[in-house]
Amino acid sequence: MTVATRHSETAERKAFLKQVLPALTDKEVMELEEISLLVHHEEGDLIAQEGAYAAGVFIVQTGLVSIGKYASRGWEKRCLRFLAVGEMFGLEAAFLEREPINIEYAKALVESTLVFFERSNFLAFGKQHPRLFADLCRWLAREVIMLEFKLTRAAVESMDRNLALLLIALGNKYGTPRDGGTVLSLVIPRQTMAEMLGVSLETLMRGLKRFRELGLLSTDRGEICIRDLDALVARARVNQFYLSIIQETL
Repeated sequence: MTVATRHSETAERKAFLKQVLPALTDKEVMELEEISLLVHHEEGDLIAQEGAYAAGVFIVQTGLVSIGKYASRGWEKRCLRFLAVGEMFGLEAAFLEREPINIEYAKALVESTLVFFERSNFLAFGKQHPRLFADLCRWLAREVIMLEFKLTRAAVESMDRNLALLLIALGNKYGTPRDGGTVLSLVIPRQTMAEMLGVSLETLMRGLKRFRELGLLSTDRGEICIRDLDALVARARVNQFYLSIIQETL
């Protein structure tokens, strides 16, 4: 890696951390970046194993990560949630006053880059810079709200509404304006999308076909383009408060 490339990556990481943790000053962001490590994972890589030592805190900088647990029979896995750009993993093990063990596993669903902070360094930084906790509390509060929303949604809502909500979130995180629509710049396998919705691949494909026929989106060689965001939001039937949370998280 050349010096210019290293400087470019450092500047990009600082800008990213400032966006994720806006309560921190520029000087604090610089100090935080200095104790960070950029880690890269290919599609399918296990980032953290459930029950193993929790080394620290991860923030997704690019890509998409699934979080899950093993079922009681041991070999079956159950996906619980997904981390998009700017979302974190490892805070529980970092702040609970007990042996630091991963309570869930983390897996890269697509090629992903994460910013990593070793546990003791992250805790020491927080003690010296308490403004960090304003951002962490905001993020955790949002996670609680979204968890409650997802529990209700999974029990009573239709697949079409859930698909609309997922596309809204993906469009906000990975959308790029193009040809009067919003193209998802991160190409997510259809099987992965089905897992995110908790439905079969066939059910997902039928849902995407309905949305195409309604003019809500178009697809081309695996790429999805949202054509009518307002109609998609209307189909999701969600108020502005929850919409703002959904747009920030998966």
